[in-house]
Amino acid sequence: MLSKLYAIAWTTFFETIRQPIYSVLLWATFGWLLLAPLLAGYSLQSGNDTKILIDVGVSTMLLYGLLISCFAATGVITREIESMTAVTVISKPVGRPTFVVGKFLGVIAAVSVGYLLLSVVFLMEVRHGVMETVSTKYDQPVLAFGFAALGIGLIAATFANYVYGAHFPTTLLAWVVPGAIVAFFAASFFDKEWDIKAPMENLNPQVLFAVASNFCAIGILTALAVALATRLSQIVTLVACGAVFLLGLLSSYYFGRFAEHDAIRGFLYHVVPNFQFFWFGDAITLNVKIHWDHVVRVAAYAGLYTLAILSAGVAMFQTREVG
Repeated sequence: MLSKLYAIAWTTFFETIRQPIYSVLLWATFGWLLLAPLLAGYSLQSGNDTKILIDVGVSTMLLYGLLISCFAATGVITREIESMTAVTVISKPVGRPTFVVGKFLGVIAAVSVGYLLLSVVFLMEVRHGVMETVSTKYDQPVLAFGFAALGIGLIAATFANYVYGAHFPTTLLAWVVPGAIVAFFAASFFDKEWDIKAPMENLNPQVLFAVASNFCAIGILTALAVALATRLSQIVTLVACGAVFLLGLLSSYYFGRFAEHDAIRGFLYHVVPNFQFFWFGDAITLNVKIHWDHVVRVAAYAGLYTLAILSAGVAMFQTREVG
């Protein structure tokens, strides 16, 4: 069973990263993050621009996770069911639970790769900061190593595509992700003017906690998209995931306050995932310290919700006609 699960997950991973919508969403978000420092420099108060940058970056990556998980899940599940290619997989025989779980693992792996790249870009932007005044100096190592990684990736992907016929977006991703990680660590050994310093000296753990918590929320959204894609079309899945996401953000306000006195709202409060638990942007903005044990509890909450949603998805797929 493990070999079949691995095969489905591996195939799904490559199917996902080769989808045009995957590249469009990833590089559009990448470009937006590059522009974020320019757009965050208008708070008119010293020190607040970086807080705005963090808030914009975290919310952008969360929105990216919502969109990419929905489009990716429906692209590899709904399309296979509607085209009846899922029949050939299930008749191997491959159990339906293995099929659903394998699809989830493949999609979340592809989403993780894109999220990793965006996280590195975001952390490098936070390190660089916002140019609040004309006297603020550029962070030269961040710019040099960052654009070098992107340039090498573009050259390598173009060469591989032209000479060997390799898939350009996939090859670019394969080069840029490790290149960005190397660039991030290389830049950490220097200050803004290339003087050697202790690595990771200026890395804010609170920002790391926010990025990790964001990914936990994306895991729930991916599981929800996979579960709904076993029954619904792409558009309906996207709308349903968006609705659950919005309800989750407003869960405490609309349901939590009345949970003790209203049975229906109390039920909804416990069933709808509360995405406010994963949002650390306000805490960072208000300088409220986030402790690592809180992040662990949030991750456990996300893991349990993900398992519950996948179990529901398996149950819904059991009676789905695929042939």
